[in-house]
Amino acid sequence: MRNHLSALAMSASVGAVCLLGGAPSASASAAPVMVTASTVTANASVLLQQTEEEARRRARLSLGTRTAQVLGEALNEINAEPAQYQAALNRLNGLLNRNDLSDFDRSTALEIRGAVYAGMENYSAALQDFVRVLEIDELPFDRLTQIRYNVAQLYFQEENYAQTIRFMRDYLNQEGNIEDSNAWFILAAAYASQDNFQAARRPAEQALQYDDKKEEKTYGLLNLIYAELNLNAERARLLEEMVERFPNNESYWSQLSGAYYQAGDNKNAFATLEAAYNAGLITDADKIVSLAQFYSDLDNPFRGGQLLQREMEAGTVERNLKNLTLLSQLWSMAREQDRAIEALQAAAQISPSGELYYRLGQSYMASEQYREGIDALESALQRGGLSERDRGDIYVLLGSAYFNIDSETRAGRLAARRQFQRALQYSNSRRTAQGWINYIDAIEDTIRRQNEVERLQRQEQREREYERCESLIDVAEIGGSVDAGDLADCRALVDRLDIDGNGSVSDDELNAYVTGEPLAEEEATEDEAEDTEDTGEAAEEGEE
Repeated sequence: MRNHLSALAMSASVGAVCLLGGAPSASASAAPVMVTASTVTANASVLLQQTEEEARRRARLSLGTRTAQVLGEALNEINAEPAQYQAALNRLNGLLNRNDLSDFDRSTALEIRGAVYAGMENYSAALQDFVRVLEIDELPFDRLTQIRYNVAQLYFQEENYAQTIRFMRDYLNQEGNIEDSNAWFILAAAYASQDNFQAARRPAEQALQYDDKKEEKTYGLLNLIYAELNLNAERARLLEEMVERFPNNESYWSQLSGAYYQAGDNKNAFATLEAAYNAGLITDADKIVSLAQFYSDLDNPFRGGQLLQREMEAGTVERNLKNLTLLSQLWSMAREQDRAIEALQAAAQISPSGELYYRLGQSYMASEQYREGIDALESALQRGGLSERDRGDIYVLLGSAYFNIDSETRAGRLAARRQFQRALQYSNSRRTAQGWINYIDAIEDTIRRQNEVERLQRQEQREREYERCESLIDVAEIGGSVDAGDLADCRALVDRLDIDGNGSVSDDELNAYVTGEPLAEEEATEDEAEDTEDTGEAAEEGEE
């Protein structure tokens, strides 16, 4: 903060420049003359003319003959090309070593030597001479006022802010100085360098008010002060002027957007940032990401997704975990499910936890891509880093995925049931999982009941068929008239049931046919399969 403010203020007024008051004059009402190290030559003749006029008008304030001669020679050396500062300094030192100088002569010599020191960029020595002039207090009022201004600037350069404030306030309190923009600027910068931003506010506002050129540095200082005081509304108004006067400065557009945002004006915050982006001013990745988020906040996630993906492809925005996650969220909110999945998949692969794989699995499930969903959800469990709640929800999702893939076969239903069984371990998913288990068990029970009904129907049908065949054969044996083809079928049935070949069907053989022995074998096979599934489930749970 301190170095920044020093550079900011001195770029306006101090630097290698020292402002010096007018030369000795015969009247206290003479206008001050601004003299710098580069303009000492130009003021030399003026200084002598004012000295001669002073001698005629006010003997008390006239220079001694010897003093005037030495000062004239020093000024000639200053006027030389190139300026002979060291020679002039030696001559002035000799003069000031005299003990018989009047206060007016000494003050004038010190005033000129201070300007020479400034020309030699020895500001601390210049400061000592000017302060000594003020202590003697012999020069006309207007010249003393100008010297106070010089002293304030030099103290600022020396980072003595308390003295800067003291002398600059003295200067501004003098009649006619109130509209000096640069003086107000230095005073504000001195207060700001002490972190006294409240005191710095009014001087900074005065500096801008009286700045006819409306320089960027003046705006910059006031902007800084408003920011430190959290005056968001005032800062927004100031920044509005700044982007109009300095439209190519990207920083001001970004700051204006931030000021709007801090004031709760999201719409203008977004519009400002978008305008700067469209003008090609914003190339910073973080600000581009902020703009993409703004699109989402203003219910236009599709534009945000387009922007972010375009800048990622251009290489401006890094394809890191944070940005890929945001991109997937924007596409998801825009109902661009395939794009959301693509971005989320890329993010999940570089994420240290399984959370993003969990989200990816949810996205796949929402788009009815169940097999892909299973892979993502299982990857989430393997990657880890999930809460107990998430793990329970994942098992419920896995169960529903397996069920949606294959609910028609018993194997598919049992695969789903195993996942719901695991979800029972977690309190948040227990109720949902139990509901699914009850539903699957109800399906299984319904199928078993239906199979039993069908079995009994087949049994009854076979009993009637066998009884019909027995009657048909009996009729044929006593010479009755029967259909030959029908009789052949019946005899074939009896022969097939006569397993032991003794010419008759035993009760056991008949029962095996009627009850459907193949069906019983099928049921036994299914029971064995179920036992195998249950054993596998128990083994998997044991591994967990």
